[in-house]
Amino acid sequence: GEVQACSPYLLRQIEIIRPRAIVALGGPATKFLLQTSEGITRLRGHWASCTLTNPTIDVMPTFHPAYLLRSYTTDNRAKVWSDLQKVVERIG
Repeated sequence: GEVQACSPYLLRQIEIIRPRAIVALGGPATKFLLQTSEGITRLRGHWASCTLTNPTIDVMPTFHPAYLLRSYTTDNRAKVWSDLQKVVERIG
């Protein structure tokens, strides 16, 4: 319900701001932006494109901060750090 209620506003904001990339935090954000049912574990760390906007925008899916707090491991932290470094390389 939240995604359905907020998505028009979110898409309009994205079109206004026109970011060079979006970091999608967690499954619901990633699934909406990429229009997929694929899980965050499979999608994280791989660039994809949001085609809901014009022009399309590169999206880097990664774990939600709440997940990291619940499942905090060195491995999970390294995965998110790697994802964020990919974003910095892309837009830097």
